[in-house]
Amino acid sequence: MSVVDAIGVISGILTIVSFGMDNFGSESNSGSTIMVAVALDGPNGPTNAGGDLPDVRVWNDVGGFVGMNADPGTVGNGNLGEVKVEHENQGVYSLFSANNDAICVAWVTTTWSDDRGGNKYAVSGDYGEACGGTWFESHMYPNSDEEYQPKCFWIDKNGDQPKTGFQVRWPAFSKDEQDESNTDPQRMCNDINFGLREEDDPNTINYYTKKKRSTALRARQSPVRPEWANSELVISNSKHHSAKRLCQSDTSMGPDFAHTGEELFCDMDAKVLYAFCTDDGKTDCFDMESQSVSTGATVGAMGLASTSGKSSRYSGIRDWRSNSTMI
Repeated sequence: MSVVDAIGVISGILTIVSFGMDNFGSESNSGSTIMVAVALDGPNGPTNAGGDLPDVRVWNDVGGFVGMNADPGTVGNGNLGEVKVEHENQGVYSLFSANNDAICVAWVTTTWSDDRGGNKYAVSGDYGEACGGTWFESHMYPNSDEEYQPKCFWIDKNGDQPKTGFQVRWPAFSKDEQDESNTDPQRMCNDINFGLREEDDPNTINYYTKKKRSTALRARQSPVRPEWANSELVISNSKHHSAKRLCQSDTSMGPDFAHTGEELFCDMDAKVLYAFCTDDGKTDCFDMESQSVSTGATVGAMGLASTSGKSSRYSGIRDWRSNSTMI
């Protein structure tokens, strides 16, 4: 088996995505080996996507706590960090509790040791956006045979990000759980299969007492950008990225974003979308040469917005385009 198939999210619908075997930890303990992938920082200024690996707690299928690993270390941007948890039984539920240096999670995987069944599962970072987390593009590839890149979602303990952790019920993301009659990714956001947390240092889970019971969704919260994101610009031409999608999301968070294929720019602080400037002399546009927005009427994420005076250059430009040169 060269890949593990799981339910992922592509273009806003649930579908099958594949994770290469290098994304799964090797067995060296009796329990679970969990890999946490974080987003890649850009070439001209960090997004600070790397940081502290989360504490990981594990429960069995009937909600019995079986083990944990606290303060497992750090992970650099664009890398995978490993967390091993020794425990009895199969580790069906995992709770990830953030530490003080925030990370943007692109995906997580688990490998159960052979004496726990040897199962392998994967969960995409796309669920962070679907379930109300602050998110951005990960710039990471989970499978060398596909061009799929998931989003990443932020978790943090000290308040820089609103979400302090998340829980996963691993078997819920196996390909056998795919329901072609219901491809809405929010059906996974029941705080059992997947659930984001906001309490201080999460340490308990929700679990099924009967198969597939339903629970209410958590309310969404508009994120506040941390200081590092205020003075940076990302430029991309990837078909998997979209300035329009970022601006239309209440929960996206990150640097301002220009997409050269769409010829659109998203002011991520105001969530206002601008077309690129052309030679017609209009001022309500984004100028790629100066990386600035002209003062004038602007097109907002949901329609016509008020005027904007944002015109300053950025201190950091992160160019994600293939075969590109810096401006």
